Amino acid sequence: MYNYFKFVLTFIFIQGFALVGFSQGVSMSPTRLFFTGNPGETVTQNVVIHNGSANDYIFNINVKDWNREEDGTKVYFEPGILKQTNSAWISTLEKNINLPAKSTQEVLVTMKIPANASTVEMTNSMLFFTQIGKQKDELKLDKGIGIIALFEFGLHVYYTPAASNSVSVDIISIEATPKQVDNSQAVAIRLFNDGSVVNDAAVELELTNMDSGEEIKLTPINLSMMPGTYQNITHKLPENIKGKYAGVIIVKMAGSNDLRVGEKSFEF
Repeated sequence: MYNYFKFVLTFIFIQGFALVGFSQGVSMSPTRLFFTGNPGETVTQNVVIHNGSANDYIFNINVKDWNREEDGTKVYFEPGILKQTNSAWISTLEKNINLPAKSTQEVLVTMKIPANASTVEMTNSMLFFTQIGKQKDELKLDKGIGIIALFEFGLHVYYTPAASNSVSVDIISIEATPKQVDNSQAVAIRLFNDGSVVNDAAVELELTNMDSGEEIKLTPINLSMMPGTYQNITHKLPENIKGKYAGVIIVKMAGSNDLRVGEKSFEF
């Protein structure tokens, strides 16, 4: 009979934007790679990983498919499953990398664009850098209860055909959601990316009380959308808001001076 229990808790953190870092002292830049080129070409970019900690780390490099659900949640799949995948196009010189303490390494990411690649449709995948537990961690676990805190970087990889440059989004609907049991209220906005590139946008909601003229400007919500996809976002309203309001939705798109504006009257 065992007189103790052994278990492992593994924590995986996936980061998706700009330069990211962990309490472990490891950071990666960038965390999104945008490749462009013509069918048949081979293109490369460098990823810089820095280990500012006193610990040595080992990472396995692997690829997965992914998409974003309409509520913004990312869902991951085995490589080669999704229609818009480019996972088979991506390679690195090594499958595992050693990152000693206080060191910086560059990882060359290569994309070989197939000769029959679409000249109009974007593709994407996720390149993961997954920490590998070391032997000394396993030995510690053999002695009893232990926790291994592993972490993982997720690097977005996009391919945009050379001729694709349309930045556009359409406001599909603006609706007040039903009041919740805690009396909280919100405005739901549904968007569609009708452009041909990834759309990074900020969605603002401004409300003006029709009787008093009081203005309420809510914190913008940032989002990122693949072409041909929908996304739903929800602006939570201030507590105890009541009365008739004129609402204005403003969508500001990165890489474009165009705005998308929608208007809706509400009674809360």
